[in-house]
Amino acid sequence: MSRTLPTKTRVYGPPSGIRRGPARAAALAGVCLVAALWAAPSGLARSEPDCARPAQGRELIARLRLAEIEGAEDIHREAMWEAFGRCPEGTAGTSCRTAERERFEAEWEGQRARIEAKYRGVLSDFERRCRAILSRASLRPPTVAS
Repeated sequence: MSRTLPTKTRVYGPPSGIRRGPARAAALAGVCLVAALWAAPSGLARSEPDCARPAQGRELIARLRLAEIEGAEDIHREAMWEAFGRCPEGTAGTSCRTAERERFEAEWEGQRARIEAKYRGVLSDFERRCRAILSRASLRPPTVAS
């Protein structure tokens, strides 16, 4: 004879055993940023990309952008799960969870757009700052080895 215990399953909560708080999510964002800097080619783990290596500079900016988006998304998702926890369980909380999800999705889209705009500006500043250096390098005649 098989025995099972009756349990309540909350399908809208985080997986069991995973407990994340805002502090842990912020730490994760920091780890992502450090990992992006660590994974950068040597010489690029600085505060500003190098104009002598424009492709690597653009790649560094893209990595930092991705790290910031992922960290912010983790923090945002944790806040959404906490909001879901304040809704009634079961079908009684469906409308509450739907409203919270829509509110958080709208907030996330705005936050992501601000991050994207920030990094478009960073990339634009990098390219503007380096334009003179890059144009001088392309105008120089190639050196011939003797």
